[in-house]
Amino acid sequence: MATRRADVIVVGAGIVGCACAAELARRGRTVLVAEAVAVASDTSCRAMGHVGVYDDNPAQIALTRYARRLWEEMAPELPSEVEFVRRGALWVAPTEEEMEEVEAKEGVYRAAGVEARMVDSSTLHEMEPNLNPDLPGALFVPGDIVVDATESTRFLARRARSFGADIRTGVRVRSVIPDGVTLADGSEWRADAVVVAAGWQVAKILPEVPVRPRKGHIALTEPRPGYVRHQVSEVGYVRGADAANPEVITFSFQPRTSGKYLIGATRQYVGEQTEVEPRIIEALLGRARRFLPDVDGLRIERTWTGFRPAGPDAVPLIGPLPGQPKTVLAAAHEGIGITTALATGQLVADLVGGTPTAIPIEPYLPDRLGSARAV
Repeated sequence: MATRRADVIVVGAGIVGCACAAELARRGRTVLVAEAVAVASDTSCRAMGHVGVYDDNPAQIALTRYARRLWEEMAPELPSEVEFVRRGALWVAPTEEEMEEVEAKEGVYRAAGVEARMVDSSTLHEMEPNLNPDLPGALFVPGDIVVDATESTRFLARRARSFGADIRTGVRVRSVIPDGVTLADGSEWRADAVVVAAGWQVAKILPEVPVRPRKGHIALTEPRPGYVRHQVSEVGYVRGADAANPEVITFSFQPRTSGKYLIGATRQYVGEQTEVEPRIIEALLGRARRFLPDVDGLRIERTWTGFRPAGPDAVPLIGPLPGQPKTVLAAAHEGIGITTALATGQLVADLVGGTPTAIPIEPYLPDRLGSARAV
């Protein structure tokens, strides 16, 4: 393969890489995208599509609030297959004790300027009659969105190409060099900047980056339109994303425009084992039964696994790699990559172009990790 040249090389054509490529190209940069397999071939085709505001920490809420606004602004451009729907989210408390967490969550959202309100048990039952009537209440966030993650990624790839980006699939990057990348076949691409958006595989290219795969299982049900109308998750879902937890089973239930439903969410550190584990699926459905007592009446059509790119904390790594200012990370999005892709694309384009960022960039810069190494 002959040496190629661009202003920016983007490594990875998942949703984050495609969002970065689209925004960089829109701003007039020549962009080359190197994707080892195909557009949306890994995490982005195995994910749920909840575009929401997450509040695990101030940096996360700032990034996801910004990202959700960008999705709203892009909504008129989105084709029907992206399935953009403002469903609103219900963060449900399974016990009275956890209503304190719902109340605290409401306070955080209100302080951040995010519309949210608590609903009691009777109101929750009116909103979602199939939820367990003994659930004490929930936080309702009306602005949250559901999209199809795969089709969203493909849309962003088309958008990038429409602005002139050159997306090459079947091209595996072996390493980053000072002025570009080395490919698996030994050839090189040259650029002024390299954006590494390689998902959970980023550490295979940059071993010093502390990102590792975190396995998740998802179940897809048969159609039953109207069974659940909102994105429904238990209030402990975000807490379960803590990087220190080796195995977590929480409840998340997502309606699709097809009338089918995605059931999540699980998190495991098991290396690169991709097999569907019956034990985990059984536990996942058992957790769902606590919130939807008759969920067993929905036939499961398919189950699968995917890997979240988990960093050492609940904040993505966005910005120059310490000691390598021309290498920009767009990494460690864990379970919020679908939500934050557009925001990451904007921030990366700002950094590459040397322009001010719309939100403070400091909480996301990789240099906050100091001498952290891959784990």
